[in-house]
Amino acid sequence: MAESELSPLTRRESENRALGSDGKPLLVIVEGQDIDTMLEAGLEAIGGLGRIIGNNRQVVLKPNTNQSDPFPSITAPETLRAVASQCRKAGAEHIVVHEDHKFGPDLYYTPDELPGMDIQLSFSSDASHYVLVEYEKWHGDLDPGVAFKDIELTVPASNIQNGFQKTEGPCLRVAHQLQEAPVIISMPVLKRHFGGQMSSALKNHFGSVYGAHRWLAHGTLQTDRDYYDRKLAEFASAVRPELTITDVRSIQAVSGPFIQPDTKIVEGVNRLIISGDMIAADVVAMDLVKKYDDTFTPTNEAIVRRQHEHAEELGLGTSDLSKCEIIELKV
Repeated sequence: MAESELSPLTRRESENRALGSDGKPLLVIVEGQDIDTMLEAGLEAIGGLGRIIGNNRQVVLKPNTNQSDPFPSITAPETLRAVASQCRKAGAEHIVVHEDHKFGPDLYYTPDELPGMDIQLSFSSDASHYVLVEYEKWHGDLDPGVAFKDIELTVPASNIQNGFQKTEGPCLRVAHQLQEAPVIISMPVLKRHFGGQMSSALKNHFGSVYGAHRWLAHGTLQTDRDYYDRKLAEFASAVRPELTITDVRSIQAVSGPFIQPDTKIVEGVNRLIISGDMIAADVVAMDLVKKYDDTFTPTNEAIVRRQHEHAEELGLGTSDLSKCEIIELKV
């Protein structure tokens, strides 16, 4: 889809519809082993998926898909099938699965794995797969010629050396499937990440924007850590999904986002986090990382908390769980 450089779009409308009777954001934590049972119980606790979808007939599912390693490195197909089934029960007729691709156009999920779903991809290096969106609270892209003048960049930041389409002003290029979606359900996993420290609800939206935005952010990890953390929050604020469902039945510990020789897969965590508040969901996720991954240090935690501060400034939710209505279930 071609974009118009002359008139950036306004950021998509979104609101947290998963609120308790007192107006607090609902934060549901389900413990169990069967994903269908866990999901059904969790969605019932927020008042049903119908209150999220409303009268809309299309829903976009945003899984974590940055490579082909299996769950918990990417979103599990059975979890996508379970959510899609609940969407259909709530009245959705067209279910789009948005895949983010860094290395090529081959799909991560096969149509046989996701029956009845429309798998669509964005190729991160192709600006035409994204639309230009403007929001006054975003910062513009840095100038790589200045910021990286005396730095030897490594992958993925070095991708900018292959050329990219520069973005001017407080704008981001957002995957058109997400910008145009009437309803988005984000479906992150929980894993460690070399840059973000952990990848879950907020970090899932690195895969929602044009590759150059991400490459620039990765490059600053060597010189300006705060640029990366602020951009992580901005990318999430470009999407603002109506609901986030985090599958933490297992955790990818120690290293990530790819599975590496030192990666540890922690099974038996058996949690599902459901909320319209990405920050609150990530606070719970971080507590699980701290419990199950002893390589996650106070320094890692401090970085994640700074990301939460940036996200709070952009109105993405709260890191103070006392401001949420927490529902814990065991099924």
